[in-house]
Amino acid sequence: MRALAAEWPLAWLWNPDMSALLFAVRNTIASLVALWIAFAMELSEPQWAAMTVWIVAQGSRGESLSKGRWRIVGTAAGMVAAILIIACFPQQPWLFLPALAIWAGLCAGLATLVQNFRSYAFVLAAYTGAIIAMDSSAHPGTVFSVAMDRGTYIVIGVICEMVAGLLFAAGLDARARRFMRAELLSAIASATATLADILRGSTPPENDVRAVFSRTLALNDQMEFIAVEIGRRDRQVVCAYETIGLISRLMSRALGMRARLRAVPDRSALSEEVIGAAATLLEGMAARLADPAEVAGVRAEIDAQAELCHRAEARTIAVENAAEGDEAGREQAIRDRVALQGLAFLLREYQRLLTCFAADPAALAAPGRYRLKALPNWRAAWHNGVRATAAILIAGMVWEMTAWTNGAVFVSLVAVVCGRFAAVENTVLASNRFFYGACWAVLASIVPVFFLIPLADGFGALTLAIAPFMLLGGLALRNPATQSQAASYSMFFPVMLGLGNATKMADLTWFNTAVTLLLSLGGGVLVFKCVLPFDEYRVCMVMRRRTLGGLRRILRGGRHAPDDADWVGMITQSMQRLIRYAGLQVTPVFDTYLGGALAVMTMGRNLLALRARSVALPPEARAEIETMMARLCGSGVTLGHLREEVARVLGVLRRMEHDDTGEEQRSDLTQALGSLLIVSVELDRNEAFLDDRLFANAMLRRA
Repeated sequence: MRALAAEWPLAWLWNPDMSALLFAVRNTIASLVALWIAFAMELSEPQWAAMTVWIVAQGSRGESLSKGRWRIVGTAAGMVAAILIIACFPQQPWLFLPALAIWAGLCAGLATLVQNFRSYAFVLAAYTGAIIAMDSSAHPGTVFSVAMDRGTYIVIGVICEMVAGLLFAAGLDARARRFMRAELLSAIASATATLADILRGSTPPENDVRAVFSRTLALNDQMEFIAVEIGRRDRQVVCAYETIGLISRLMSRALGMRARLRAVPDRSALSEEVIGAAATLLEGMAARLADPAEVAGVRAEIDAQAELCHRAEARTIAVENAAEGDEAGREQAIRDRVALQGLAFLLREYQRLLTCFAADPAALAAPGRYRLKALPNWRAAWHNGVRATAAILIAGMVWEMTAWTNGAVFVSLVAVVCGRFAAVENTVLASNRFFYGACWAVLASIVPVFFLIPLADGFGALTLAIAPFMLLGGLALRNPATQSQAASYSMFFPVMLGLGNATKMADLTWFNTAVTLLLSLGGGVLVFKCVLPFDEYRVCMVMRRRTLGGLRRILRGGRHAPDDADWVGMITQSMQRLIRYAGLQVTPVFDTYLGGALAVMTMGRNLLALRARSVALPPEARAEIETMMARLCGSGVTLGHLREEVARVLGVLRRMEHDDTGEEQRSDLTQALGSLLIVSVELDRNEAFLDDRLFANAMLRRA
């Protein structure tokens, strides 16, 4: 019955789940306590303390603690910046406003380069500095007291939210560990299902493959907050980071296996039986891993399956040796060996994954080796910095030209919008929702401001007047469909109340505040739409150029070539950015890029493996591979050149493998052959992405 009711309209409001209700009640109480403390301290704008509680409040204690800590850091940085800017330009508006704009742009750019709430600290430093500086611009001598007031509001709100959270934090460590294990299990199950499909010969949907990569990045971000709850040095946390990275590597290996199996059709029963047994083992893996007692047994079975692959590979060499004069038999043995070697690589990757998932001490031998690395996006940082700077300058010009009495507040709120969404992918959609949330805050404030607060004669009556509206915002925050709007609603509803110890908001003051708020946020939305807006075609072209540039660095080698972890991280992050922007609407343009990016990631990993294995190859083979990579690392190389060089080296390796009689040498040559076969298959299947002319034409047709 409850599940059925959850599907009805506004079910989150009239039929909330218990966790959402507790979240809303807890933070409503915390915000009211913060408001009471601010009143008791006779602070001039006590609503900022209540607002801080709702800004800091998050779904988990780790998120709340992390955000609260970085909010204090960002506020302190903004306070210092505001004092310095006012001190340098107290009576020079045409120097003061550009300095403030540059500060906001610098913070917005830096916020783009870091992750999670470290980004929020830079965002807060930007708009806290703007708010304090604009508040004290008319009276520069008050800047220090204004800054101290602002810092006091923040500290009160953060402490109240933390204390309220601690009251509900019983068993926090155990809950965090259960949540972490459940999320890892779910990600492993999704990846394992994809692997089994590939080994069975069926093609998993591309959306499922991308979803696994997206999930690993989201879980990697979430781990930062879990680490706050459990402890960063805890063995399970360290191993969880490694597990997440290995899931991405395993999926990349699976895509390589898919290309490998396509490259070697018509295999014998020898390899088909081994591959089928591995698929059967993987199909029942998710249910077995859910039981911690089963993990050791599963690892032993994976080891046994990998050993079976090695024995079957040795048998292919014996079959090939016995097939003198039977060219078809020799070729089939080589195809079997290529497939079996790929399966062995896949199973070894899976074994490393299970070692980390089980938090085996062996996984800590080289901590950080497999962990996903966040790579900075300098282009996006530059765009966000320029956009924020331009927005502050435009808002300042409007203030100067109109002499608007609320112009300082207008500039401050424009800074809030530009800073708030500096690190968001789909800035237009996010800022639109933020604007709608502010509209709801304005509408909701009408009832308490005009009808309830005038009747209140004490804090108790005030609490009854505003608590239901705060509770509503808390419930909306826990509903995914309304979360973005609710964040804005909860932030600006206290502002629209205009609370003070000795004053109540007058009708005209409320109207001016509402107009200023909505014009400011609307101006911020226009900035995101007009100043360096996100363009999917341009971004796809830029990311493609960057992706192919990384492939050329791999071919070139040397210290500038990415390693395996950096390469997988770079591709998955670029994919994630587009997926976050697109949401549920993956356009054909995005689809072309995402499919091509997965192919290039697979090619890059196999070229890295080929370079690493070439040291064990005969000198002739090593020289041919080095020659191929040297010829293909230039920027003017076409898809035709790539195909010709890969085909040429494949021919050389096939001939050498055919002539060599040593088992170990032949196995090494087959490994190199398998890597190049994967590259060859991806070149043939992704012409639309890899060919410059075809990709540009596709972009133009869909523009």
